[in-house]
Amino acid sequence: MYFSDETIESVRSASDILDVVGEYVRLKRKGSNFFGLCPFHQEKTPSFSVNPELSIYKCFGCGEHGDVFSFVMRLEGMEFPEAVRMLAERAGLELPEEGEGERAQAGHREAMLHALRFAARFYHHILTRTPQGRPALEYLRRRGFTDQVVTKFGLGFAPDTWDALIRAASKHHMASDVLEETGLAIRRRDDSGSYDRFRGRVMFPILSHVGKVVGFGGRVLSSESDQPKYINSPETPVYNKSRVLYGLFQAKNSIREREEALVVEGYTDVIALHQAGIANCVASSGTSLTREQVQLLGRYAKRVVLVFDADTAGAGAAARGIQVVLSEGLTAYVVSLPPGEDPDSFSRRGGAELEKYLDEHRRDVLAYLYEQAEREGRLETPEGEAEVMHEIVETVASMPDPLMQESYIRRAAEVLRVPDIRLHMVLEDVLKSRRRRTAPATAPAPFKTRPESAQGPRPPVSRKLNTGRILPEERTLLRLMYQHGSSLIEFILGNTSLDEFTAGPARQAASAFLQQYEAGSVDRSTFLNGDYGDDVRRLMADVAMMQYEPSQNWERKQNIPVPRLDDDPYEAAISAMTLLKLDRVNDAIEKQRQEIFEAERAGDEIQPLQTQMMALNELRRRIERREFLEDE
Repeated sequence: MYFSDETIESVRSASDILDVVGEYVRLKRKGSNFFGLCPFHQEKTPSFSVNPELSIYKCFGCGEHGDVFSFVMRLEGMEFPEAVRMLAERAGLELPEEGEGERAQAGHREAMLHALRFAARFYHHILTRTPQGRPALEYLRRRGFTDQVVTKFGLGFAPDTWDALIRAASKHHMASDVLEETGLAIRRRDDSGSYDRFRGRVMFPILSHVGKVVGFGGRVLSSESDQPKYINSPETPVYNKSRVLYGLFQAKNSIREREEALVVEGYTDVIALHQAGIANCVASSGTSLTREQVQLLGRYAKRVVLVFDADTAGAGAAARGIQVVLSEGLTAYVVSLPPGEDPDSFSRRGGAELEKYLDEHRRDVLAYLYEQAEREGRLETPEGEAEVMHEIVETVASMPDPLMQESYIRRAAEVLRVPDIRLHMVLEDVLKSRRRRTAPATAPAPFKTRPESAQGPRPPVSRKLNTGRILPEERTLLRLMYQHGSSLIEFILGNTSLDEFTAGPARQAASAFLQQYEAGSVDRSTFLNGDYGDDVRRLMADVAMMQYEPSQNWERKQNIPVPRLDDDPYEAAISAMTLLKLDRVNDAIEKQRQEIFEAERAGDEIQPLQTQMMALNELRRRIERREFLEDE
């Protein structure tokens, strides 16, 4: 651990888990918890729950759970120190400076991010504060970019020398191999050293959606240069271009507010739109829109508007993007810009005119696909028209929501001017074909039991014995100890022995609570951090995020009053302890009954067994009267 416990707790306290999770998941209150679609697996019905009181989350679909640190680590692929730093920066907290030894321990990934952050600051300083950067700054101003937008996007300039960044980084004790692994430097062929990848280029830092610099794009100043117009960072352990959207960090608040994202092609398109006042726009970083990128947008948006040039390449990119957007459950629209225009050039007419154009020319995906096919001449033959119909129905079939499919089939019937019943038939065929492709090859063999005549006579069984399953009342007791700490631990374990908890994780968790109580300090985070093993961690995550209150069957079947956990935790504990003790004595009575049955069948003496049965029945009556409590 690279930070003190006090530092970690201060960051945890300053990081409201609802706010942090809410930046990734749309949450709605349901009782005392908040629910949304799980960011860790695909689902249609929200099963991801956040408990703000306990500052924990739990998905009842895939089982993922933890606290605010583990949420960020899991979703962002971060190590713990990196998650602490990110949350501290988000909360405006200053962390203690690390010494050289601590920095060495922080991990290679952290060193790479540190180098990338340093490079971004270096390039920005060169652009805005030195004579070397003046030509690049003048170039940007000629493009219409203001100083404010240059600062907002952290634009920079890489000096036109072989090792400007390497020399600057070495003064700050950054190893050249780290620069090479981040793609900032390239190893010489003769292995005599390395040189800067980016030279004489305007630099566009690529940020993750949480504001970490993960890569760069570099553009030459002159279109007459014999060098490639753009070069980009290679993929690295911290940069996967299929998982990053350029401009999302700057755009996410606007996207969340509008519930809509504009997707354009290039860095300057994004910057120009932001400068024109259209801040909900991102770019796909030089790739076709990927599933991971759309999933990222889905945290903030319900609708995606694909804005592309009117050329063939733009049409192809739009068609590919449509399928990905729809398959992830988002609504898609397409806007084709006038010939010869791109968002950068169009935005110079003014934000109001551009926004008007985007509103008036957006087409739903079905209309766009049909009109594009018409422009390409694909509707001039019967077979071409049939092919387009099938493509449109295939597009509808890619939607995961059946209600959306129904709505879009009706829209497809309008666009194609055919009865919707014909399209329903085609859609059903497509869906059946997809189900056949994903169905298991063979069905499992039916479970066979022996015929009853082969099983012999049965003893009189009135209830199933507990064979290791953790009982609902145990979960209630563990939840109460977890939520209320020392006072409930003392009350519950002062009146319940550890042996009464089911062997395994439940008993281990109860024992851990007792150990912490006796040590004088109860730290519930240790249960979710895995300090007591994965089995206890999983159990306590389930317990802490219990969706239901204690069963009302307790009162109906056992005459045990059932208060809500938060109404009267002590009475809830008494009810749960009473039921647990009754379950244990009932197990003992059942075992005794079977022993009496076996003794009778064997002709053995049963009087001692009957005496033990009477004692167990008396114990049951005492438990029902709650005589196990030290003070009633």
